[in-house]
Amino acid sequence: MKLGLVTFPLGKAGSTPLVNLVKLLTDVSNEVYVISGGPALESLKIFKNVYVININHKVDSKIFSRIINYVKTQIVLSCNIIIIYRRVKFFIFFIGGEGFLIPFLMLKILKKKIILMPGGVASKGYLVRKDPLFNFASLLAKVNFSLADRIVVYSPALIQELNINSKNKIIVAHRHFVDFKYIVNKKIDARANIIGYIGRFSEEKGISNLVESIPLLLKSRKDVYFMLCGDGKLSNKIRKIIKFQDLETYVNLTGWVSHKEVPTFLTNFKLLVIPSYTEGLPNVMLEAMACGTPVLAMPVGSIPDVIQDCETGFLLKSNDPKHIAEKIIELLNKPELLEKVSINAYKYVRQNFSYERTLETWRRILQEI
Repeated sequence: MKLGLVTFPLGKAGSTPLVNLVKLLTDVSNEVYVISGGPALESLKIFKNVYVININHKVDSKIFSRIINYVKTQIVLSCNIIIIYRRVKFFIFFIGGEGFLIPFLMLKILKKKIILMPGGVASKGYLVRKDPLFNFASLLAKVNFSLADRIVVYSPALIQELNINSKNKIIVAHRHFVDFKYIVNKKIDARANIIGYIGRFSEEKGISNLVESIPLLLKSRKDVYFMLCGDGKLSNKIRKIIKFQDLETYVNLTGWVSHKEVPTFLTNFKLLVIPSYTEGLPNVMLEAMACGTPVLAMPVGSIPDVIQDCETGFLLKSNDPKHIAEKIIELLNKPELLEKVSINAYKYVRQNFSYERTLETWRRILQEI
């Protein structure tokens, strides 16, 4: 069996999701053809039976130019799909795929099956950013959900968030697994009071809310430090806030960290905060749990299907800075609870997110399709 995988051009943050899915697909098929672009493609060089077709997407801030560039990218995608479609059994559309109307229509004409695997609720990201193309993106997603032959979602919680009407098309499965060879665990009481964040510095990730919570928290406790790992559009804004608030002593901005470095950082955090407005199923959350690092997260996307509050992690009621600060202080004052959750989280991930278990799920799914 030969498969096609199509994504929107991906930045560095897309490397881990892309590699995880491609690894699974290469173990259940003979060849995988990846049509995508961006820095994330560098990570696919480790695979032998993967053929990469690199595309470019021009970024522009003007609405009309954005739409034109988006259409051009879809036409380029479609042309490359035509070149390989006879070799491929079916196509999987991954991150950004819910907006690719032209390739979807073309594959319908060619009578090829389409599996749509949304990485999260993309339209919600448009809404948080107050993007004028929100309605356009929502409409495209709705049309493509109806055109797809199968829709793979990470967990039941995402079905409602994605507002999918065609329930008979839905398959619940994730592409997540944790490589425990690189995981180092450390007891909670052996860790300093370091609160961590790892991810993109963008509006939908709620990073600004976390930064705004820091001075509120420091009014009550001065023995807490923050390590913020990542970069993105909000990097300059975050630096300015930290400097203006005189937080340099308490906040360490590491810049982007490679995936291999992530476990080292996580093992030193007493708590990982995920204050996102929208998510799919964050890799960093699972990796934190595998490191025995308690996670404090917003109940969005598939997160509430993994984190049971005060059992396998902690859930925020909102990502309001005041609430984030209060919740962090509350948890730091309960070391026994943090230790209990640390142990439970590790056991949960070990049982549910091993590579073997995820691979078996994908074997079954692809055989059925």
